[in-house]
Amino acid sequence: MTAANRNLGIYLGGQALSNVGTFSQMVALSLLVLEVTGSGFALGATASVQAIPYLLLSPWAGPLLDRVPLRRVLLGTALVGAIQASTLTVLALTGSITLPWVAVLAFVLGCIQVFERPAVQAFLGELVPPAAIPKAVSLASSVQASGRLGGPALAAVLYAWKGAELVFAVNAISYLIVVCALLVLRADAMYPRERRHGQQGRLIVAVRYAMRAPALWPVLLGNAVVGLFAFNFGTFFATMSTLTFQQPSLFGIAESLNAVTAVLAGLLLARYLRTPTGLTVGIACAALGGTLAWVALAPTPLLFLASMPFFGFAVVAYGAMAQSLVQQHAPREMVGRMMSLYTLGSMGTTPIGGLIVGLVSDVASPRVAVGLGAASAIMVGLGLMLRWRLDRQGEPAQAGEPQPSGH
Repeated sequence: MTAANRNLGIYLGGQALSNVGTFSQMVALSLLVLEVTGSGFALGATASVQAIPYLLLSPWAGPLLDRVPLRRVLLGTALVGAIQASTLTVLALTGSITLPWVAVLAFVLGCIQVFERPAVQAFLGELVPPAAIPKAVSLASSVQASGRLGGPALAAVLYAWKGAELVFAVNAISYLIVVCALLVLRADAMYPRERRHGQQGRLIVAVRYAMRAPALWPVLLGNAVVGLFAFNFGTFFATMSTLTFQQPSLFGIAESLNAVTAVLAGLLLARYLRTPTGLTVGIACAALGGTLAWVALAPTPLLFLASMPFFGFAVVAYGAMAQSLVQQHAPREMVGRMMSLYTLGSMGTTPIGGLIVGLVSDVASPRVAVGLGAASAIMVGLGLMLRWRLDRQGEPAQAGEPQPSGH
């Protein structure tokens, strides 16, 4: 095993355990909110509060990631994450946890993730050479899916045994494991980026570059639309399980089932994905919309659960292809800002989307809310495929990617 592969293995191993803790906490919090309120709108509002920092802090997060060593950023977010999860643990143990406390700590978690999520992806580019980025991103997607596989199952067991406090404590420990993994990485086997300062380090420089790059702007814009309406998976599945089918236990089972094929999708893409295009991203996005349509139309709990393996495969395929395309077409000195823009699209739109989805769920039904997400993903997928076809027809006239500029 090469030193670079060793670094990647240690890093992804730490992320795998952290993802298990994070997803178990998400499930425990969702169940707790629904238990206390019985409202899909309250659950959507909690998700929105968590996503507000993406709108407030993203203009500073991207430039920071291109100026500060990413390992230092990830160490900081892991330590603060451990404190946040420990606070939830203490509140649950003392019986002091309330919906306002959940909202405050969800906001804190959002502040952590606005820096952590793009840094986790951008750091892959420092662990492997550029040609291996699609493989690394696919493996990272598989690792995230493994968290969705183990997290809900672990949450269900621990929640039933000792309550939410044990789930939160496990998540706090998982953050400390990430700290240990980051500390043992070998610096001499990394591929460091040139860090940018001054005018060249501003977010607006990356935005202008993306707007002029034919391969980037359709994916980033489409990702924002999908994030607004279709990336509310936790709200979708929790409300379908609890409010539509009146079986809260279906939530954990659904998450575990879709995670099985999500792991498989990540491993297959790591082996076969080379250079994603607008066409492949569009196909994956439309497939994601198709699986959500299945969820919305499922008449029975059994058919609802039957859709989960297909959803798991589609969501990882879309995410891995879109992220790989953005990283491969972004200049190395802009990777942090580009991944911040990508994360802003997929997560920063949730404050609005979560409220819309939760409100539609309460006013109409969870099925209509999921159907809205399905329609948005299908339309974006078709739009990306059409754009790719138009770009191919005009290829001889194109001058290639724009050059970064600070003016």
